[in-house]
Amino acid sequence: MADIMPDMLQHVAEMFRQEPSARDMGFLTSLFKVGPDSFTDVDKISMDMVYGGNDMAPVIRDLGTGAVVVTIDRFENMEVPFPVYSLETPVNIRELMNRMPGENAFTSARGVHWMGRMVKLIKDGTSRHIRMIKNAMEGQAAQVLTTGKCTLTDEDGNAINVLDYQIPATHFPEAAVPWSSSGATPIDDLDALDDTIRPAAQCDMANYVMGKDAWRNFIKNEQVHKFLDKSILNALEISPQMRGKGAAYLGQLNTNGKIRMFWGYDATYNPWGKPGTTEYFLDPGKVIALAPYEKLDFRRYFGGIPNIKVDPVFDPLFGNKLTVEGEYDFKIRVWFDEDAETYKGRTRSRPLLVPASKLRFGCMTVIPASA
Repeated sequence: MADIMPDMLQHVAEMFRQEPSARDMGFLTSLFKVGPDSFTDVDKISMDMVYGGNDMAPVIRDLGTGAVVVTIDRFENMEVPFPVYSLETPVNIRELMNRMPGENAFTSARGVHWMGRMVKLIKDGTSRHIRMIKNAMEGQAAQVLTTGKCTLTDEDGNAINVLDYQIPATHFPEAAVPWSSSGATPIDDLDALDDTIRPAAQCDMANYVMGKDAWRNFIKNEQVHKFLDKSILNALEISPQMRGKGAAYLGQLNTNGKIRMFWGYDATYNPWGKPGTTEYFLDPGKVIALAPYEKLDFRRYFGGIPNIKVDPVFDPLFGNKLTVEGEYDFKIRVWFDEDAETYKGRTRSRPLLVPASKLRFGCMTVIPASA
């Protein structure tokens, strides 16, 4: 075993590096940034959110009058529990008899490399776990950005926790007239949403992420066409350009001197427990409005997961922690269940997406589900 361990360790590391999506995050998840305090060993995250208000300083009569007393900024303590994702894949030793794809990488001159086959099966299971947890993170981001809340469910679909970030309800309105109906005025609707968010955000909205139905009805609307036809400077780039995170950059539109950038997002996932069902991360009838990227303070955190028992065989191969360039954090454990003659690979993670700048975004329902 000692002789093959260095080679096996190299193989496992190489397999993870070759994953096409090893560093990819979902488009909405990528808006939440990783900082030096993102990786923790705690069960809950506690944040003090400070609000300084927008008061104007009064004038005093002269320097001998003294000073106007100003109270300390108001702050709210936000304590949020980390969710827990734990996925497991069993590999019975009988499965090692089956030929593996790409077997040559693990075949020695003496014949089949049983440890190599087991590592390949466990690695495939772990890779699937990681994809599923990434999808869960994207689902978190979508819920937060479209509702200001995040409902976490168990494997049976039951709500086990609701994270409410207390975003003003006025940030999540419906369009005056559904964009799929005649008489809709999408530009006026976006202006109204911006006017609602701007006073507290102290900045304009700049990026608009559109569900596929919202975009399709937006681009064919008469009011939008008027701005498209005004001048060459207001022309919208119709051909989408992919930006690498699953969203399409659709171009920009100048409306009365305000430049808006548009993104189309129609990524899907398969919900747990619903075989053959596909759902959208972003409701096709919604539009997310965001402040300029540099003005957003969206944070990505990972909670702690204890791991006391160390396996002398598998820990050198898989380790008990996988962090890829500060993007995410997974705890991986592999062990052998002697009674069941089964190897088991488990992947756990506790990601939490927190919109610290909670006043600098909103979401409008422009085509209700019933429309």
